[in-house]
Amino acid sequence: MVVQLGKIEIKDLGFECILGTLPFERIKPQPIVLNISIEFDFYPAAISENIECTVDYATLASEIREYVCESKFQLLETLTFNTGKFILEKYPRIKNVTVRVEKPLAIPGAKAASAEIHLKR
Repeated sequence: MVVQLGKIEIKDLGFECILGTLPFERIKPQPIVLNISIEFDFYPAAISENIECTVDYATLASEIREYVCESKFQLLETLTFNTGKFILEKYPRIKNVTVRVEKPLAIPGAKAASAEIHLKR
């Protein structure tokens, strides 16, 4: 059997955090929206039906939220890159991760400013 990587996505994970370089952004939390895509071998979980053989996406989402809120990033690019790196370091099972972060209030008249990165192990 050829092992194909499976993909799990966390879509539109929204919360508020400190993000930005402007003085008011360093004080007042801003809304952000994350979309995370992780790829890994589904086979161990598929044959065992054991949560320990996969990535618990609810736990992952909670850990991402905590990490981002505690970090208080200044740049969208830094938040995006470091979140991907955090995921790969915390979850050795994950082979590839794509992180997209949107900051809805960044540009008046625009839906959002966003950054996206794809990291591979």
